[in-house]
Amino acid sequence: MPQDPPNNANQFEIESWKKQLDLYWKSRGVYQDNKMKLFSLIWGQSSKTTQSKVETHSNYAQCKNGYDCLGLLKILREIVFCSDDRQYKYKAEDQAKRTYYNLKQTLDMSCQEYFERVRNIVEVIKSLGGSLCDDMHLVDERPMPRPANGYTDQQYTGARVRILNKTIAYGILVRADHGHYGKLIKEVENAFLKGNNDYPTIPTEAYTLLVNYQNYSNSKRSNTQGELDQLAFVAEGKHLKTGKEFLYIKCFKCN
Repeated sequence: MPQDPPNNANQFEIESWKKQLDLYWKSRGVYQDNKMKLFSLIWGQSSKTTQSKVETHSNYAQCKNGYDCLGLLKILREIVFCSDDRQYKYKAEDQAKRTYYNLKQTLDMSCQEYFERVRNIVEVIKSLGGSLCDDMHLVDERPMPRPANGYTDQQYTGARVRILNKTIAYGILVRADHGHYGKLIKEVENAFLKGNNDYPTIPTEAYTLLVNYQNYSNSKRSNTQGELDQLAFVAEGKHLKTGKEFLYIKCFKCN
């Protein structure tokens, strides 16, 4: 909202303020109208069963009254990942974490879809009050040397953020499709054993690594297979030709 004009404002400044105020209320009306339309669109795309589950959520009434589209999407995400705010909270957190650790990229799953699924389940765990951060790694992520007055809350928070990012990034890499990225995973592991830490430190870095990785061994294998197909027939013994038939010709592919 535009600020009120000063007491000594001239006629031009007052008229300008009125114009800005008019534009503000018009844009606010358009915004509210769009929120209502988007809320109705999201709600209409949900099945009756899903709508019934959403209506029992503790935050639904507040979302509906304010047409909070983001809040509605968060509730839907919890339902999709089998999380229920009425459940025993430790059960819900355990289920969400099991879903996270069991999530793997399948052969028909794109990197983008895989990354989005990981990010969604991490957000569900966070909404339940849980975390994938393990404080056992704090000693490695805290700044060194140790300050004379000890570490501050901000330094601990920063260390936990780094632990969480590295945990998620490693999970994205190691649970990627091994048929396509198995060699990449081995390369990163072997490089670490040689003293080179090439593991991604943030989730987007792991995603970029998968997207840009070229599996040359697979393409080379397919080319070699094509060459073998062309050389599958090899003469065995004498070369005898009878009409259109070739006798004593052995195929090393099908025998």
